[in-house]
This record gives sequence, structure tokens and C-alpha cells, in this order.
Amino acid sequence: MPPRHLSFTALLLFGACATPSSRITAKLIEFGVPPGQARCMGDGLQERLSTSQLQRVVEIVRLNRDRVGNMSVGDVIAALNQNGDPAIVAAVLRTGFSCTI
Repeated sequence: MPPRHLSFTALLLFGACATPSSRITAKLIEFGVPPGQARCMGDGLQERLSTSQLQRVVEIVRLNRDRVGNMSVGDVIAALNQNGDPAIVAAVLRTGFSCTI
């Protein structure tokens, strides 16, 4: 296999390894969540939410990126609840709570 094809194959394999859980974990760590708690939350949210719900959470985080470190629990709930999907709010709160104890 030519080196060019080997590099492309390695890139595809690396991209396939980026699960929703690992992407959530990386973003949470970026926002200052301790790595162990971020991994717990990433795994829990991947289990509890559909792909479209996970994408909605990412959109909400992007919209509130400048406020993330200064948001109260009420602010987070309000931001998550804007899309009208109570399952997202429940999953984020349940996962966050279970990963902090």
C-alpha cells in the first residue's frame, strides 16, 4: 500500500474512534470539568441521549460558550430547556449529579 493511502487509512480509523462520548469528554475538559468527571459524563450522556439530542446539546453549548463558566444550575436548565426536549434536561442533570458523587 503506498504511503499516501496508508496515511488516509490511518486518518479514517482515527476519525472513527472519535465517539460522541470522547467528544463530549474533550469539550467538558476544555470547559474545566475534571477529567474523571468529564469521562463519566461523556459516557453517561452517550448512553442516555440520541445522536440528534447530543447535537442539540453541542449547539446549546456553542450558543452559551462565553457564559459556560458563569452559569448557575438554573441558567443551564433554562438553556437546555429552550429546545422543548425535557429528556435532554433530565439526562444532563441526572448524569451530572451521578458523576459528582
